Amino acid sequence: METSAKIKRVFTIEEKCTGCNKCIAVCPVDCANQVYRAYDGARKIMVDNEYCIACGACLSVCDHQARDYADDTAAFLKDLEKRIPMTVVVAPAAQVHFAELQRLFGWLKYLGVEKIYDVSYGADLATWAYLRSREADKASTSIGQSCSAIVNYCQRYMPELLPYLMPIQSPLLCLAIYLRRHLGLTGSIAFLSPCVAKAEEIVDANTENLVNYNVTFKKLQAKLVADEVDLSLYPALDFDGFPAGLGHVYSRPGGFTETIRATEPDIWIRQMESVDRVYPYLQEYWQRLQEGKPVPELLDVLNCSGGCNCGTGTRRNVAPDDMDAMTNAKKAKVRERTLKESAEGIVYSPHAYFDRHLDWRDFQRRYTAEPMASGKFVDEDLEPVFSFLHKKTPQSRNINCHACGYGDCKRFAQALKLAMNVPESCIDYQRSVLKMDMLTGLLNHGGLGEAMENVLRWYRAEPIDLSLIMMDVDDFKSVNDRFGHDVGDIALQTVARAIERNLRATDYAGRWGGDEYMIILPNTSKEAAMTVAERIRQDIAASDVLPGGARFTSSAGIAAAQKGDSSVEFFQRADQALYEAKKHKHRKQ
Repeated sequence: METSAKIKRVFTIEEKCTGCNKCIAVCPVDCANQVYRAYDGARKIMVDNEYCIACGACLSVCDHQARDYADDTAAFLKDLEKRIPMTVVVAPAAQVHFAELQRLFGWLKYLGVEKIYDVSYGADLATWAYLRSREADKASTSIGQSCSAIVNYCQRYMPELLPYLMPIQSPLLCLAIYLRRHLGLTGSIAFLSPCVAKAEEIVDANTENLVNYNVTFKKLQAKLVADEVDLSLYPALDFDGFPAGLGHVYSRPGGFTETIRATEPDIWIRQMESVDRVYPYLQEYWQRLQEGKPVPELLDVLNCSGGCNCGTGTRRNVAPDDMDAMTNAKKAKVRERTLKESAEGIVYSPHAYFDRHLDWRDFQRRYTAEPMASGKFVDEDLEPVFSFLHKKTPQSRNINCHACGYGDCKRFAQALKLAMNVPESCIDYQRSVLKMDMLTGLLNHGGLGEAMENVLRWYRAEPIDLSLIMMDVDDFKSVNDRFGHDVGDIALQTVARAIERNLRATDYAGRWGGDEYMIILPNTSKEAAMTVAERIRQDIAASDVLPGGARFTSSAGIAAAQKGDSSVEFFQRADQALYEAKKHKHRKQ
């Protein structure tokens, strides 16, 4: 079979992707979603599996079914056809997702599966081994690690937390260790799984290739429908092996906590689930450890809201109350069978059995850091990016409107600098482009008109000095006629740069049309505006951009705002002043 490590775990179906940015908004990893332009120029968002932790948040949030995942269902069924010896181990969540679970077992055995075991038994082993390791190591705090996505996150992005991950294999691997090392099982093991990220766990070097296939509920159910499999035709079969204890509750939020508190009711446990809560809390947890502040003795944290019952590899089509009702009914029966009061306290029969026959150290797990520093946006040198986006003020750099998916202008700028996004993802940039003159990079006629109305509105509310400069290139037609329009464009750009060099961030400047420019100067008297205009004129006159050392000059007209001015009246006075300046210049010539 093709190993899980070679498969792109989560991927984009390009023709369905609308570039809506929801996947970016829910992803806990900065670099996992990257925006690109498809062949037709449309924005699309791909998954970079180098960074993706397979949390599956994008799978559930995408309204367009543009995200999918790969598992080992096809490889598992193909290898069954080849008569490869096969054992199936089944996640506790299967009890709420397969109405005919026992007949599914009958079908699987008809296909050639030799044995089928309950991973709930592995959960019992994991709980027991954790409690014994806690006693031996005197650990003050641990992170329960049955969730593969969380382990992925810690190994890649928070390796500092690895010493705090529970040093015990997950229920899946605890069961696999038990089957292979204590029952002598050989052949392949396939996991009937609610989780996409579990595939990462089974190929991790620290899990020793004990499990070979991650067969998700959703993909297997789709196969049953596609092949029109009628499960009623197959016998109802139960699990092989010993009956499990309370481990079946692991599949719901707080399930690990329930199994711990069955015998250890006083442990301080923080129970939490869902992508938007868990990963920020891990940052908080680490910060508290650094500061010596109190933290829970155990974190029972799960990636998925609803726990494994609502895992990334399920259809998520069962009501939470129905899930709990089924789990509670089974729990009541198991408690009656396994929990007894004694003079020494509560006796839980699975743990008593394990103590007599097993060594908890056989179920230990190590973790290997796979640091991905570039998976997080850290670059702070963003001035060139913000300038490109026309974000020149602190206000424009902190709009944080969520349209780009990041909810943070800085994070978007960081993504853009890494070529992981495109400028038009920023709605503010798109709006600014509509107001921009593409040749000069200044405001266009419409942008200037909007700026003028806004400034005059402020002026009417609180009269202040306000001046307007109208400026153009002298005899610009002769520049085009002598040197060509391409050189004429360079001249226009030169004027724009000269204007920018002499303005403040609170000023507005744009190309009014042709070779005419408008400059709006709030909090500036007419006399101060004249000084600004003269500096710009001198800057332009000193430019050396025309062939053969030729030079060009400019003229300016200035007006101060008056009470009751409309934008037209204000403009007309400045424009008339420009006309007079050009007449005066021509008379002098």
